[in-house]
Amino acid sequence: MDYPRQKLASVQLRYGSRDDTEGFEAGGRIAKASVWTLLALGIVEIAFSQLSGSIALLADGIDSISDAVVSFFVWTALRFTLKRPTDRFQYGYYKVESFTALLTAISLIGISSFIFYRSYRALIDPRHVVVLPQTALIVLLIAGTISLYRALQMRQIANRYNLLSLKIDAKNSIKDATSSYVAFVSVLVASFGFLQADAVGGLIIAVYILSVAYVAIRESSLILLDAFHDPELTREVEKVIQSNKDVRGIRNLRLRRAGPFIVGTIDVIVDTNMTVGQAHEVAMQLQSSVKDRITGLRRLVVTTSPVLDPHDHQLSE
Repeated sequence: MDYPRQKLASVQLRYGSRDDTEGFEAGGRIAKASVWTLLALGIVEIAFSQLSGSIALLADGIDSISDAVVSFFVWTALRFTLKRPTDRFQYGYYKVESFTALLTAISLIGISSFIFYRSYRALIDPRHVVVLPQTALIVLLIAGTISLYRALQMRQIANRYNLLSLKIDAKNSIKDATSSYVAFVSVLVASFGFLQADAVGGLIIAVYILSVAYVAIRESSLILLDAFHDPELTREVEKVIQSNKDVRGIRNLRLRRAGPFIVGTIDVIVDTNMTVGQAHEVAMQLQSSVKDRITGLRRLVVTTSPVLDPHDHQLSE
């Protein structure tokens, strides 16, 4: 039975590269560049917000610096993940990436709350006014364009190697670019005399950050709790196993994520007349076959069981 090449390519694209180190190193480089880019943008925005009095510009500056911190966490996690397994951490450090993503998301909640508070105060303050709106608009337009360019680069690498923390960082950077454009519109409207629009822009940015944090917490928590739901990948693994002529059936296929990879176990039913050595050979062949064909599935432990019921020869659905 020949496994469909197109389906294999799809699974490989979604679940990682053959070269694990390449993916983590590429992610680390883009995350490190993002740290310095967003930090510089945030400092510039906050400086000009003090001159212009724009709360939206201030919110976007704080958001950029927080995103720089997020990128720093991601960069640190990706470097840490490259460490070899030890006697204590025998399965490696792949879940450090998911744990970092969770901590990052929690920190975003605090940042969102602070921005919301400052924006609300500006909203109810009748003396709040934006001066030098032209300068604020230029800064926001430049910041948004640079953030968007960097975010798209990051998302491309994150999707190529299926790095969760980098995906969250990319979403965060896209959010940062969008926030800059939201702030741009807010300041523009405020410059025409609708003064409260500037504070409204800050409130929108705060809510936007909170929504990104919610999604990140949900995804990273599910991974850390070993939740897994991907019927397509499960079917692909079963097809590879069933293509072996010595397999009489499969049961108890269990998969979970470990960082950007998938690991799991499966019990394979073989002929009762097989010797222990032959059954072991089948298990080794299946493990090798699955790893070769579905790259993102980093490890699949295969155990073999003889057919106990002579009528139980149906492959599992």
